[in-house]
This record gives sequence, structure tokens and C-alpha cells, in this order.
Amino acid sequence: MKLLCAIIAMLALVSCATTGPVHIATTESETIKRFYDTPHLQQLAKKYDASLRTIYSRFVSSGIPFYKEGLGFTTIRDELNETYYYLMVHIRPQDIVFNENTTKPEQRFGDVLTSYFQKYLNYIEKTDFDKNDIDGLAFGIYWPVRDFSQCQQSGGFIEYIIIYVNKNDMRDYKTGTKSFVEIIDNSEVITSLNRQAAQSVRPVF
Repeated sequence: MKLLCAIIAMLALVSCATTGPVHIATTESETIKRFYDTPHLQQLAKKYDASLRTIYSRFVSSGIPFYKEGLGFTTIRDELNETYYYLMVHIRPQDIVFNENTTKPEQRFGDVLTSYFQKYLNYIEKTDFDKNDIDGLAFGIYWPVRDFSQCQQSGGFIEYIIIYVNKNDMRDYKTGTKSFVEIIDNSEVITSLNRQAAQSVRPVF
């Protein structure tokens, strides 16, 4: 009977350790997005390869992992359908994890936005985004929501917030001319919570 209990416990631990996809990039090749659907994005990736590697090294050396293919370039369109090119930095900090049974989506959104975004945004340097052919920064944070009664290390689902900050606002933020709240108020904020499709939201501080 004791042997049976031990086997069951071991199987539970193995299951906990291996269940579900791993969303953390573990190498530079898993982190930096190399292939794009549009030629211009592909050109930017090639042109700024050294800059992307520098960003990668800075975050990883500080213990901040990336989401898979979370470092590169992306686009955003305005209400006039004009296309803008943004540096993409999507991270997956290991210190952010929520218990699905004790938190609500709105609570998780507010916690990440107010307690973590500014902390990690400060790792971005002006030279990362302040380039003639880059229009801004798409900074995203991804985090897991798990059923802690089953497993605290794996399983569950991923939520995220991505903030598209234009280059002028990022410049002002880095020089202290604008606060974090001010640049967020002027930015496009996209989030996916509770397994729902991504949507644009307007945070209220």
C-alpha cells in the first residue's frame, strides 16, 4: 500500500513538471524572431540584428526571460490605416504567476500593469528604439494563470498585456518629461485575459 501511494505521488510530480507548453524562450535563437511575413519587417530584423542581441543580453543577464520569438519587430495601424513599425519586446518574467482560484482577470491585469510594467520597462534604453525607421515600442508582459490546487509550476493558461508606445512618448519617458501613467494614457493597450481573444482597452489609474 505504501509503495502504491509512493508511485501515485511520483506520477503526480512528473505530471506537474511536464504538463502544458513551455512559453519561456531558453536560447537566443528561440527569443529573436528571424522570419517575417513582410519584406520591411525582415529588413529591419536584419539591419538591427546587433541591437536585438544587445537587448537580449541585457534582459537575460538580469534574469528576465523572454516569451518565445518575443524580440524583434511588429506593426501597428492607426485609424487612417497607416502602418507604423515598432520594436517588439515581449517578456515572460518568472516572478509573475497567479492562482486561478483566488484571482479575477481584472485584478491580474491591474496588478501586472501597476506593479510590474514600469519595473521592466526601465530595462529598455533610448538607443533600443530611438532610430529613424522605428516608430515606437511594443512592450509586452506574459504570465501564467494556474490551478494551484493541482500544480504551481506548470499547466494553466497564459495572459498578457502589450503596450504600444510611440517613439516620442518613449523619449519623454526616458528623460523624465512624461510619467508612466501619461505615456500609457496615450498608448494602445492590448490584452488577453481568461482565455479570451485579445482586445484593446483603456486603463484607468
